[in-house]
Amino acid sequence: MLRRLTDYFGNKEKSVPVPSYYSSFGGLWTDRKDAVDVLASKRKKLPQGMADKLQFFIDNGFVILEQAVDHGAIDNYRRDLEIASRDGDSALLASVPMAGPQDKDVVPLKDADLGAPLTKVLDTYALLPSARTMIFSDPIVSFLRTVFESDILAFQGLHFEKGSTQAIHQDTAYVVLEEPMKLCASWIALEDVKAGSGELNYYPGSHRLPDWLYSGKFKHFNHERDEHEEHMSHLKALHDRSEEKGLKLVSFLPKKGDALIWASDLAHGGAQIEDKNATRRSLVTHFTSSETLPYYFRFLPEERRVVAQAKPGCSYTTMYY
Repeated sequence: MLRRLTDYFGNKEKSVPVPSYYSSFGGLWTDRKDAVDVLASKRKKLPQGMADKLQFFIDNGFVILEQAVDHGAIDNYRRDLEIASRDGDSALLASVPMAGPQDKDVVPLKDADLGAPLTKVLDTYALLPSARTMIFSDPIVSFLRTVFESDILAFQGLHFEKGSTQAIHQDTAYVVLEEPMKLCASWIALEDVKAGSGELNYYPGSHRLPDWLYSGKFKHFNHERDEHEEHMSHLKALHDRSEEKGLKLVSFLPKKGDALIWASDLAHGGAQIEDKNATRRSLVTHFTSSETLPYYFRFLPEERRVVAQAKPGCSYTTMYY
């Protein structure tokens, strides 16, 4: 009798199962091996159509939100950026390609050639309210807050005038967080994108490829710590592993205002530019949960670790301004 009472009362609080993830670094609920079951438990509370988008995101590592950003907001942003590029006193900075181990430098916007592939205007959302209007558009925010199950933080932005021509890669190798898999990116088309312009390419399903470990344990690449050959092997492995799994490289040819959201480990890059006169204006923003910190906070003085609110549930920070 005593044993029965002990069993009854002693088992009232059952241990909570520890989630199992595809990556050894954990991730978001969409990265769990039982993500489909988690989605089923959320389905009744989701806005119409959201469950289908989440299912696609879980399966493929990306989702396309058609006409997620108002065309007028895009026009305002492009006008503001053009004015800033002519303003010798603008504080905006750009990353430009160069020779060397880090292969890039950061210069004032006025000194950058925006027509050169791999030139990126950095964190425009930090200085241009029109950029914040776009990256925090309602469709993007609604999807990201559902995925993160929290408020969201924009912590890195890249504006492109031309196709990036960047090799197929995974963001976790370069965009570093204290919790590396708690990362999503948005890619907003600022104009209709045509084939031959250096369009975005990606392998649907590649977010489930095995972790690539730099120096045997790190998710991110460090040019001072890791051999160049290891980095190149990672880039090659993304193609090889994708092909082994039967994954096909596809191109993104969006209309102005479309947005693509991708998961942290989706293998993606920029196609070669076939039409040298073509632009591929786009704005990429990397997001995380408001409860997660960018790795670069470790290297900023305390007074620079500023998080500003754009609107309820949406904040931003920058390492440059």
